[in-house]
Amino acid sequence: MRTIRTIFSGFTSIILALILALIIWAIAVRVNDPIEGRTLEVAVEVVGKPADATIVGLPPESVLITFQGPISALEQVSPGDFSAIIDLTSVPYGDSVAPIRVAVGDELIELLSVFPESAQLKLEQIVTRDILVLLQIRGEVARGHRVGEARVEPETVQVTGPADRIEKLAEGRVIVFVDNQREDLSELRRPTFYDNQGDVASVVGLTLNPSEVEVIVPVQELTGFAEKPVTVNWIGEPATGFRLLDVKVEPSSVQVIGAPGILEGLRVQTEPIDITGLTETTVQQVALDLPEGVGLVEIQPQIVTIEIEPILTSSVVQKPVEIRALGENLQATLDPDEVRVFLFGPIPTLDSLSDDDVRVTVDLLNLITGTHVVEPFVSVSADGVEVRSTQPAQITIIISDTLTDTNDLGLPETVLGDTLLFQKQLALPLDFDGPFPVAMVSPPSVHSSRKGF
Repeated sequence: MRTIRTIFSGFTSIILALILALIIWAIAVRVNDPIEGRTLEVAVEVVGKPADATIVGLPPESVLITFQGPISALEQVSPGDFSAIIDLTSVPYGDSVAPIRVAVGDELIELLSVFPESAQLKLEQIVTRDILVLLQIRGEVARGHRVGEARVEPETVQVTGPADRIEKLAEGRVIVFVDNQREDLSELRRPTFYDNQGDVASVVGLTLNPSEVEVIVPVQELTGFAEKPVTVNWIGEPATGFRLLDVKVEPSSVQVIGAPGILEGLRVQTEPIDITGLTETTVQQVALDLPEGVGLVEIQPQIVTIEIEPILTSSVVQKPVEIRALGENLQATLDPDEVRVFLFGPIPTLDSLSDDDVRVTVDLLNLITGTHVVEPFVSVSADGVEVRSTQPAQITIIISDTLTDTNDLGLPETVLGDTLLFQKQLALPLDFDGPFPVAMVSPPSVHSSRKGF
């Protein structure tokens, strides 16, 4: 018994020694590697969402976590050591609160808090339904016509979206107006959807397949009625130099009533319109030439427009070139002094042009003595005539000083006469402006008169 007691006493001492050693070690470690707290933002990941479901409202993109641990461990921590997950595997459809579970990859790190700890969200099931599209026709077709079997293609539209929104949809509607319609109507229209209470339902955010339906409304003629095009009956020819450009009638068709046998091959045309000698467009009201037993469903004026235009052609005229703005005491020589002008316009206008209607000029303003190349300017005083070109396109102009009359120098007649005689003896031209050759002997009268200047 004593031995057992001794052994138990020794074992207890050992245990106490170990605990004391651990405490001392922990204190030593804490002194060398103290515990500190940190905060970090971690991205949230959503997992487990059913394939036929959608989340209404966005869950938080990240959470703010607070944790603590030894400095040596904190220095190695990165956002990748944490994970924040919203698991929707067991979350029911509808409004719910899903916990945000944060996991730490380092055992030395202790998680203190998470904000927010949960996410309020709504999980909705995605469904697809075929919604019937109804066609509503408003208005009345033209007299003598009726609406056939109208339809929409396709008759239903597949609508995909959250179940609670799809369940509220009752039908789609397309409204078309056929006021005074005479022909078949076919067009693409986007349906308007209504809920079970008959109110307009929004489909924003829903998927429609197709988003538009084709509306087809046949419009048929009644027996004894017919829609016929109107043909204009004209006679004669426009004036010489003019041509008939176009003939229009408004309205271009009329609705007639009569026996089916007569209407089958009926051609509706206007009473004859004489266009002989016309030189311009004319508009006039005419009557229709209808056979006996045929009448108009609706009497309305027929307006015919006869479009007349002049025949365009080209013409070439030879015109002298006129000089303008030549400087004082200057003279100009033109090469050539005439040009050919190519004109384009109505025949009557070109035929009636006078000499003064077409003028060709060159502007020599501020040009000095010398040789210049100038483009001539052509002016036409007639409407509708276009200048296409000139031949040649440029004119060479030589500008020189004006020759001064020798008598303008104020020389006595005897001196002037001697000078002219002297020039003749030297075989010099009369307009020679000197100086005389040095080797030649000048008449004394010339020298004496020059000394007087």
